[in-house]
Amino acid sequence: MSEVELDSMSNWIQMLKQLKLDKSQVMEEIEVIETQIKDVMGEAEVGTIGGEPIVRWTHIVSKRFSQKRANLVLSGEQYSQCMEETSSRRFTIVDV
Repeated sequence: MSEVELDSMSNWIQMLKQLKLDKSQVMEEIEVIETQIKDVMGEAEVGTIGGEPIVRWTHIVSKRFSQKRANLVLSGEQYSQCMEETSSRRFTIVDV
């Protein structure tokens, strides 16, 4: 694991920490408000104000690959042949 000195970025990092905290709080508020609106909408897909559509809550159907199901129906060899390794990087702020 390599390291780099970020002393010159300390203000940016403090700002990033605060923005992430603010974002978390805002996302909680958004979830509460959305839940209230959805409760009022019930099964309706469009909500209006003054007769104009203002929100949509549509039904979506999607198909996704189920690793759990594939593991049940494929042999161990077949399942391993379908697996491929990927690599990515995760950015986190270390709490000190």
